[in-house]
Amino acid sequence: MREAIRAELTAAALRSIDEVGFAATTASAIAASVGVTERTFFRYFPTKEDAVLQPIEALGPAIAGELRRRPASESPAQSLRAAFEVAVEWVTADPVAMTTVMRLNRDEPALRGRHLQQQDLWVSALAEALGGSPRSRMECGLMMLAWEKALTSCYDRGDFSRAGAELDAALEELRSFLGSAQPRPST
Repeated sequence: MREAIRAELTAAALRSIDEVGFAATTASAIAASVGVTERTFFRYFPTKEDAVLQPIEALGPAIAGELRRRPASESPAQSLRAAFEVAVEWVTADPVAMTTVMRLNRDEPALRGRHLQQQDLWVSALAEALGGSPRSRMECGLMMLAWEKALTSCYDRGDFSRAGAELDAALEELRSFLGSAQPRPST
């Protein structure tokens, strides 16, 4: 029941933002549209930013859980890519919500800041699932950059059905960049 109410509040927040904009959306209005009090809203979310980002924030632990289940025979890159299917599936299942979140991420500095904070938590959780070494943190950070690039490409094209293909393309660009990275000659 608790998760159902959280999901309803998130959906109401996204609808309100689409209708009246981020600044005009209030916790009170979100709560009223779901038939609960503002106090109830704040039991579930500390801010409206948290209500908007809740579905995406829940993906981090889900990806980390999938990462822990990957076979030890896979490379970290293979395991990370396979684990990110959790995120790919969510994005492709709800492109309307993802479009709203991406638009807000670009237009609202407070939401962008919260998003970057959440990405850092994802990197920590994913690195822990890979063993917790400084190298695993770097690998997970690079994966997050590729994921961000994939989402941006999908948003720019208006097509989140290609999230998996865009992630693969971003990873290939990253491999190419890292493979060609040469120190600049000193002058």
